[in-house]
Amino acid sequence: MSDIEKTEVQEVSENISSVFNRFGLDLPLSPDDVENLSQLKIFLTEKLKDLLDNNFNILVNTLYRIDVNEEKLNELFGSKNRAYIPAALADLIIERQLQKIHFWKKYKEGKI
Repeated sequence: MSDIEKTEVQEVSENISSVFNRFGLDLPLSPDDVENLSQLKIFLTEKLKDLLDNNFNILVNTLYRIDVNEEKLNELFGSKNRAYIPAALADLIIERQLQKIHFWKKYKEGKI
């Protein structure tokens, strides 16, 4: 993994932890805990599964704060196969955080 990719993984994990912490959710995740996005997805999927089963309102508020695409969420929650929802949510959260990071970088470089 290149330095840029490792940096992005760290930024994504820090951003996700920050949002979860705002809602009083303990997401014990430090940048050193995660070396790649696959590890982050596994960790995040477990947390999302717990929220889906035990605290749906907090989950929805967290997804709103992260700014996950509402159409994709509606499609996902409307599906009959609910077993894959936590992993799919993890993908959507990671995807959105990467979009934000790339946007911020372009903005800082004056390309936007």
